[in-house]
Amino acid sequence: MTDTKSSKSDMPNHPPQSDPRDTSAAFTDAFGRPGRTAEDFSRRLFLCSLSALGLSACGGGGSGSSAATPTGTATDTATGTSVGTSTATDITADILANQNVTLSGDAIIRLPAGTSTYTGVISGKGTLVLAATGGTSSPSTLVITQASTFTLPDAQQVAVVTKTNASTGGYRLDITGSNSPVLTINAGVTLQIGTNTSADNHPNIIVTSDSRNAASLVNGEVNLNHIQNNGSIVLGSAQFILLGRISGSGSVLQGVNVWGGNSMRGVNAFEGVLSLTTGHDFGSNHVAASIPNAKAVLNEGSWLVWSPPGSLVSVSQNIFEAAFGNDVNFHAIGNSTIIMSGVYSHTDNSPHNIPNVLNPGLSNPALNYAKAIYRNGMNNGNDASYRGVNIESGAGTVQWGDGTHAKFFLPSAPSPAEPYPALGAKNAYINLRGSSLAFNYNGPVTLNIGITGGGGGPHRAGEIGWGNVTIMPTAGNDVTFAQPQNYNGTTTIGTNAILRLGAGTTVPLNYTTVNATSNSTVLQATYNGDSSLLTAESTGGLATNAIVNAGQLIIQNTTTAIPLSNISGSGSLVHNGAVALTLRNNSYSGATTLNSGSLLAGSANALGSGNVSNNAALALSGTRALTLGGGFQQGPSANLTLAIDGTSPGVTHDQLTVTGTAVLGGTLTLNFTGSYTSGQKLVLIKATSISGSFSTITSHGAAVVGGQDATGFYVTVQ
Repeated sequence: MTDTKSSKSDMPNHPPQSDPRDTSAAFTDAFGRPGRTAEDFSRRLFLCSLSALGLSACGGGGSGSSAATPTGTATDTATGTSVGTSTATDITADILANQNVTLSGDAIIRLPAGTSTYTGVISGKGTLVLAATGGTSSPSTLVITQASTFTLPDAQQVAVVTKTNASTGGYRLDITGSNSPVLTINAGVTLQIGTNTSADNHPNIIVTSDSRNAASLVNGEVNLNHIQNNGSIVLGSAQFILLGRISGSGSVLQGVNVWGGNSMRGVNAFEGVLSLTTGHDFGSNHVAASIPNAKAVLNEGSWLVWSPPGSLVSVSQNIFEAAFGNDVNFHAIGNSTIIMSGVYSHTDNSPHNIPNVLNPGLSNPALNYAKAIYRNGMNNGNDASYRGVNIESGAGTVQWGDGTHAKFFLPSAPSPAEPYPALGAKNAYINLRGSSLAFNYNGPVTLNIGITGGGGGPHRAGEIGWGNVTIMPTAGNDVTFAQPQNYNGTTTIGTNAILRLGAGTTVPLNYTTVNATSNSTVLQATYNGDSSLLTAESTGGLATNAIVNAGQLIIQNTTTAIPLSNISGSGSLVHNGAVALTLRNNSYSGATTLNSGSLLAGSANALGSGNVSNNAALALSGTRALTLGGGFQQGPSANLTLAIDGTSPGVTHDQLTVTGTAVLGGTLTLNFTGSYTSGQKLVLIKATSISGSFSTITSHGAAVVGGQDATGFYVTVQ
């Protein structure tokens, strides 16, 4: 065992190198285009990332190819800055000999090119640098198989963990202050945690208590060590890995077929890619996580995003997936919120299990809106653009968008609520299972997915979802639901926001085949773009289902009739669809405007207490009395249909009671049943005042003459 107090530092100081990332000359030609040096560098890093995911040797991180400086001050070849101290002890020989090492100060390991496996344990107090003797041109990998527990000296420990108990139950651990790195991984070095075999003994670089944080408080839930990663970290153990804070320019990658689980907690300021193949806990039910500077998330497994009670977790990165079998699972606990302001997208630039950490992305955005099928050597397979979201029980809120843009989180092909739609394969699902989902954009977005409880992934039994959905009160927030919704709960439309039920047009379901050099698309089916919400009257609906509208609710169905009920709030309702809208049992105070199709009033309070403008067709269905809390105006091309089965107003014949002014126009259609005596007078509309007149009265079953006075409209049987 080596004690670093017996210094082996016999290396003179070396002047810092210039920043090899400077592309102003060497990496560009006279036209500003990347030169061969940049191309070779990018390709080398990309190939290294492939090797790392296969759990073989790889170096990663920044640019440059100079060897680690043979001095006590190691130079980070990614940044050109020195790391470690001039008194760093070289413990390379002990590590390569698999000796246990106790740090007592700063140390450095100079790794040879290729892979070195370390089966010992590093403990003590000090800092450690991993450097590649061959630099990024001959990268090095250090594989660890045990848990090393070294940490910073007491005087350098500044991070403090505090505990807050939630009033609703549970607790949250917050981390204030930031420890300096205890481990620095230079460019050209990969730290591989574990071998994914039985040789692993909970490998990690981990400390869960120190001079400022008692073990009883931390409870094993926070790794206090900070790793500055300018190379690569590969998670390669079948046993759980609790990561400490990670910073630096490098990426964090999970090995292929590694099922041990891992969790990232606290603020992780690394600038590379978080790449997952099986699963990853982003935070926990007690500790929040963030990756403010990461380039992207590559998710080919299950990404579990947590927010503990009282916390706000924000993820701004785009999330990319390459092939079928991935999902994002949200766990918003208590009064917490998770904000996803990026896009959950397919990628055609990062093949399945071969992550492109340099330039992940999607070159053909149409693939998000189609079933993507890869052929002719392309390894992403069928249903490659299939993405799933599970919003699990936790009572918190998952919010898509941050109100600053209109890039929808989950763009998709038409994807009904049922797990296996009859018209063709869907490419997305949303399972809402006990929390709330909010949309916050500043422009129009479209949800082509039926929110449900069992639409795919781990929940595919077809059960109804449960939870609340909110259109946030952001100016310009205009959300269209283009599929029938299958959740029980409250749908809230904020001030300044719009919810459109129905796209108002058809939506194609395309199948796109991707080949190495070309794509081909066929139309599998065409959806009508109509939508609906579960109401108290729906099959499987609950009496507590409601709509709280402080903005605008616009109905745009073209084919399928839609019923709505239990609408409250100050917002307005507009019917622009070509089909029938049935309203009942509402208390909203905003205006109702009927521009197209027909509106059927199913209760006396169906149209709330605001003004009503009829520019299409209005009728009563299931009620004889309709009370309007505001005014009523009928346009010249509109029609009001009333049924008359007897002489009792609001009991055996339809009657409108208008609290405000009634302005008549257009056509009145009367449908009589039964026998009536000439001279009988039937009052059909009562109002505070009446103006205008019906241009046409069409009566079926009896001949009538219309008349009106200052407060009423009536017909007299002839």
